Amino acid sequence: MSASSGSGIRRRHFVAIATGEYDDPVFKPLAVGAEVRALAEWLCSRDLKTLPFVHAHPELAKNPTKQAVRDALEDPPPRGRWREADAAVVFVTGHGVVRDGVHWTVLQASESDRLAATALRTVDLIMWLKDTRIRYLFLILDQCFAGATLREVAAFEKDLPETWLVLPSATRDQEAVEGALTEAVTEFLAELRSREGEQYAGRLYPLLDVQVFLEGVAAKLGPGQRLLPLHGSQLSGMHPCLPNPHYRPPDSAPVQVQRSDLALPQQDLETHWEPRSRGVAHAGEAGWLFTGRDQLLRDLIAATSDGAGATVVTGGAGSGKSAALAWLVTFSDPVFRARHHDKLAAVPTDLRPAEGAVDVAVLATGKTAADIIAQLATALGVPAPAAAAARPSAAEWIDAWQQWLGTRGRPVTVVVDALDEADSPATVLTAVLSRLDPGRDRVRLLVGVRSPGGDDGTSPDVRPTRGIPLADQAERALAAHRVRVDEAPWWNQRDLEEYACRVLTGHPGSPYIPATPEAAGSVARALAARAGTSFLITRITAANLARRPAVVDPDDRSWLTAVDDGVLGVFRADLHTHRQDPEDRLKAVHLLRAVAFARGRGIPWRRIWPVFANAIADDPDRSYGDTDIADLLASPLGGYLTADTADGTTVYRLFHDALGVTLRDHWRDLLATPRVP
Repeated sequence: MSASSGSGIRRRHFVAIATGEYDDPVFKPLAVGAEVRALAEWLCSRDLKTLPFVHAHPELAKNPTKQAVRDALEDPPPRGRWREADAAVVFVTGHGVVRDGVHWTVLQASESDRLAATALRTVDLIMWLKDTRIRYLFLILDQCFAGATLREVAAFEKDLPETWLVLPSATRDQEAVEGALTEAVTEFLAELRSREGEQYAGRLYPLLDVQVFLEGVAAKLGPGQRLLPLHGSQLSGMHPCLPNPHYRPPDSAPVQVQRSDLALPQQDLETHWEPRSRGVAHAGEAGWLFTGRDQLLRDLIAATSDGAGATVVTGGAGSGKSAALAWLVTFSDPVFRARHHDKLAAVPTDLRPAEGAVDVAVLATGKTAADIIAQLATALGVPAPAAAAARPSAAEWIDAWQQWLGTRGRPVTVVVDALDEADSPATVLTAVLSRLDPGRDRVRLLVGVRSPGGDDGTSPDVRPTRGIPLADQAERALAAHRVRVDEAPWWNQRDLEEYACRVLTGHPGSPYIPATPEAAGSVARALAARAGTSFLITRITAANLARRPAVVDPDDRSWLTAVDDGVLGVFRADLHTHRQDPEDRLKAVHLLRAVAFARGRGIPWRRIWPVFANAIADDPDRSYGDTDIADLLASPLGGYLTADTADGTTVYRLFHDALGVTLRDHWRDLLATPRVP
C-alpha cells in the first residue's frame, strides 16, 4: 500500500460525532453544523480526483445518543466493520468534561451530575477505533480538556499506529480554547479549496503532507494558541486522510514508472488522434500519431535495436528533439501499447518501436549527476550501493551500475533528454553518461541535447565552452552517432506546417475548427515559412491565433512580424494579448521571471515564489502574493509553466528553457510595444 498516493486503500470513511444541543442547562448550546459541513465538503466531494470519503453514520452528526455511538463504533455488524486496508476521518465536537481524571464526551442527554451513566468516556472511543486495526486514521477531538485524554491513553501510546494523526483541542497556556481547533480547521479548509490553496500541494500530489496541513491549521489559530498532536502521531509525509482538492491526474500518457519522465502529454495524444487533426474525415478512418518525420523516427528506432552504442539527438531550441524522444519512449511502453492497441494498429510497422525497446528514460532538467544515475539504477532494480554518506554519490552508483550491468544477458536501452538543462551538464556527461558502458557493448544510450544555432534563445550554458559546444562534447565523449533533427535528412518543412495546423484546430473554441480546411492550412503554411525550424515558435503563435475570435489573414503583417522576431516576438505578442493593461503585464513578467531564475527542477509556490517575485520586482510599492500567482496559473499565461515534483513538493518551471533565457535577459523587450510592420 502506498501512503504517498493512497493506492491500495479499499474504503474511506468520514464520521462526525457532533453535539450542539443539550438537555442539561449546565451545558450551553454550540454551533457545530458549519464545521461538519466544511469537513464533509472537503472529504466527500465528488470533485476529488482520488476516491472520495463516504459520510458514514450521518445520524451521529446531529446530537447522537450514547447508544447510537456505541452501535456504530463499538461493535458494529461484521459487514460494517472497518478493516486494516481502510482509511477514516473521525471528528468529535461538542462539550468535554474532566471528572476524577477521566475525560468525558458530553452528549445531548448527558447529565452533569451523572456523567459515568450518561456521557461517553472519550478514551473508550479511541480504544474502539484502535480495535478496528485500521491503518490510516485522522481523529479530531475538538472538546474542552481533550488534552486530558493524552494521559488516559498513555498506557497504549507505544502501540499507537505510526500512521494515525490525532489532534486534541487547541490550547492557550495549556488550557483548552473552546472551538478554536474546529474554527482553525474550517478556516484552513476554506483556503485549501480556493485557488490560492493550490500552494499547499500543487496538482501533482493526491494527498497533503501532514506537516503542511498542521502548519496551515496552526497559522489560523489565535495569538498564543498551540496545536499539539497526540504523542506518537504521524507528523510528516503524505497521509491518505488528507486529500488534495487540487490534485489532477498526470496529463501524460499512461506508461510504466521507469518511462514516465518522458511520456508524451495526454493532450498531445488527444489532439493528434482527434479525426480532423489526423487529416481524416471520420473517427473510423485510419490515421496515426506524428505524421511526418519518418526518417527521424526510423533512425531513433534503429538506435534501440541495432546493438550497443550511443546516439546524440541534437537541434536548436524548439526543433522537436524532446517530442521525438518522448514519442519513442511512449510508443515502446507495454502499458501504453495495451491501452491504445487499436490506434497503434494504424501506425506503419517500420514506424513502431518494439515493445520494451526503451528500458528507462530520464529527464535531466535540474538534476545532478548523482540524481540521474540514482534514478536510472533504481528504475532498473540495481541494488543500492553501500554509501559513505547519507546518500550514495554518483561514483558509488556508477560502481553498482557497472557490477549489475555485467550480469545482464542483453543490452539495456537508456534515454536521457535535456542534458543541457541538467545541474552541471558537463559533470553529468563525464561522471555518468560516459561511464555507463565502459566496454561500449552493453548499453544503447540516446541523449537529447540542444545545439546552439542563431538567435534561438539558447541558454549561454549550452553555447561553446572552451570553443566546444556541449552537443559536440557529448558526441565525442560518447563516440556517438549524431542525429541533427533540424537538418536534412531529418528535417522536413511539411512537418512544421502539419503541426501548426493541428494546434490551430485543436484548441477548444478555435475559429479554425468550423472554418474550411484551407483556412487553417494557409495560415499554417505562412507560419511555418517564418518559424524556421522551431516548433516552439510555431506552438506559441498557433495557440495565440487559435484563441482569437476570428481567422486571420495569412498575409497580415501584424502577426507575421511577431514570428519574424523569434521567441521574443511571439512571447511578447502573447503577453500583450492576454495582459492589455501595462501594470498587469509587468506583474506577469515579474512572476514569470521569478520562475526563470529558479534553480533545479523549479520553484515551489508556498512561501518561496512570492518572495522571489518581490525580490525580482525590487519595488517597495509592489507586493505580490498568493492571489497573484493563482491568477497567473488560471490564465492562458499559465500555459507557459509546467509542474514537477522535487523534495516532496510541487514546483513550477517554464515549459521551455528558451522562454527562461528571454525572461532573464530580454524582459524589458517583452514589455515594449510589439513592433509595427
